[in-house]
Amino acid sequence: MKNYILLFVAINYSGLFAQSDSLKNYNLEEITVKSGMVLEPKSITTVKRENIDKADASSLIELGKYIPSIKIQINSRGESLFYLRGSSERQISLFFDGVPLNIPWDNRIDLSLIPTDAVNEITVTKGMPSVIYGANTPAGVVNVNSKTFNKEEGKFSLQLGDYDFRNLTGSWTGGSKKLWYLLSGSFKERSGYSLPDDYSNSNNPSDKRKNSYFSGYSIFGKAGLNYSEFSEISFSTGLIKSRKGVAPETDVTSPRFWKYPDWSKYFVTASGSHNLSGIKSSFLTYALSYSVINTQINQYNDISYSTVDDIEKGTDNTFYGRLIYTNLISSSSIIKISTSATFTGHEEKFLSDNYKSVHYSQNLISSGIEYEYIDDRLTAILGTSLDVSSTPKTGDKPSNEPVYDYSINSALMYSVNKILSANITFGRKTRFPTLRESFSGALGRFITNPDLSAETVYSFEAGLDLRWKSLAFDTKFFFTQTRNGIVRVTVEQDGIRKFKRVNKDKIRSIGLELISSYNISEKLRTNFNITLMNSFAMNPEGEYRDTLEYKPEIVSSFGFDYAPFKKLNLMFEVNYVGREFGLKEGAPFFEPLPAYLIANIRAAYDIKISRGIISQVYIRVNNIFDKLYYTQWSLPEAGREFFFGTNVLF
Repeated sequence: MKNYILLFVAINYSGLFAQSDSLKNYNLEEITVKSGMVLEPKSITTVKRENIDKADASSLIELGKYIPSIKIQINSRGESLFYLRGSSERQISLFFDGVPLNIPWDNRIDLSLIPTDAVNEITVTKGMPSVIYGANTPAGVVNVNSKTFNKEEGKFSLQLGDYDFRNLTGSWTGGSKKLWYLLSGSFKERSGYSLPDDYSNSNNPSDKRKNSYFSGYSIFGKAGLNYSEFSEISFSTGLIKSRKGVAPETDVTSPRFWKYPDWSKYFVTASGSHNLSGIKSSFLTYALSYSVINTQINQYNDISYSTVDDIEKGTDNTFYGRLIYTNLISSSSIIKISTSATFTGHEEKFLSDNYKSVHYSQNLISSGIEYEYIDDRLTAILGTSLDVSSTPKTGDKPSNEPVYDYSINSALMYSVNKILSANITFGRKTRFPTLRESFSGALGRFITNPDLSAETVYSFEAGLDLRWKSLAFDTKFFFTQTRNGIVRVTVEQDGIRKFKRVNKDKIRSIGLELISSYNISEKLRTNFNITLMNSFAMNPEGEYRDTLEYKPEIVSSFGFDYAPFKKLNLMFEVNYVGREFGLKEGAPFFEPLPAYLIANIRAAYDIKISRGIISQVYIRVNNIFDKLYYTQWSLPEAGREFFFGTNVLF
């Protein structure tokens, strides 16, 4: 029986492809099954479909407030990003159905552009992940899994809000457990968002944030075939197309006056898991994808947005593939051998250069092996990989030589009893500079640095996990040291202060994370999470005292979910971020950002329309105290926002 459980888990989860089991979801890359228990050698947080539905999220970025240790941040380019335990988006990899979401050009993606209509579950691995994920993941991995077939069902949602906000989504899953399909789509637009009452700036005299409009739509389709026991194949394709304004910075010398008249992404993916010649202890999983992203940035002379200063057009073509061989070598041992590769090309052209095309390319290849041991109380994982980065095309700059490095991940967990378990992890991983970091001037805002070195991150973590009746309590101590950490600094060039990315010799982060939930009764559930962190770079005197950007010392959240009777549901959410520093454009020194506490409320009521059709109506108020806050200097966030909506399940 134990062999069968191990095999079932390994086949369904070896390649990052989440499948649905009627009892439990298991992910053997990070979770191991022992005697009916789920043990987690690494820090994993799961956002389930129930929580996603209650979040009323029109994009992935809005789900960040439900993930402990994540801070949501919007940068001066208008991109919405996850910061995990103080690590930036370039140290985190995002996967959608087993393939990367990040655009390799700068290893980030604007999460406000990624809709949630097809999302079923999100899992977040914090700290050093498995070597199977490849390079450039030293701080963690976010896995977004789309809906799969459970039964024929559909969902239609309509959401309305301030400033002409409209969000319309729909999805349908059909077929059978052997052959199934998913279709989904969304449309969203708004004329802008509101600012808090106590915000005052002559460049933004109204209560609507200047140039904060958005309009976009998406379509997604997926089909799967389970053609034999433990063997499946699926194909998916999708299109996201949008346009948006970038709210300008305030109180800086040279703010960006940008609009995105076009941001579009098209992708196709094939993935599968296959027995080898009917041998149930040996199989292959794979994922293959191709995506193309087109962007246009219009840069204007001033805040009137009347005269175009320059236009940048960009195209990113990315091929990605992963192949994993898994073998169950005994009743308690599994070995995996993996290879993943990303080949990306970036083309950009500017109006100021008569749209002359400049080409960049980067190849990332990672090959690794991982051993996993499982017995009644002990789980152990040890893996290593060789990672390679090359940049054959670097525009008008000299190409760099290929860079080779290695990664290690290890995990050890001991189950004291059914209630308490302890775990320790250690790893080393490389993060190669992106093409944009090394070679892009970002429309004159940055000084390029082609000599940037790769970051090397060493990570250690130890924790205790408690599961007792309705109480879940996880606490983790984590320590990371980064060598050649890539940071941005202010440099003066021709009398103008600009940003430049440089390598810091050593960066150290120490932190404590607590994640807890308690079901007080069947009607009332609560959660409390807090991450305390201290991060500094080493100064020339050999002391860790140099300030770093956007690494908050406190990230915390609290919430309760109350159902006073069957059809009514009430929610209250609080997020707090305290003590962090940022570097304003044109400023020579870091400045502390004000701490902020943001509270949201939601009330929902279920209405049964007919047999098999249920409607839910809800009202949500975000930032109920109309708090003025900044996730990044010079960019005030939205004030109090009202949303009304309905979800129809059929």
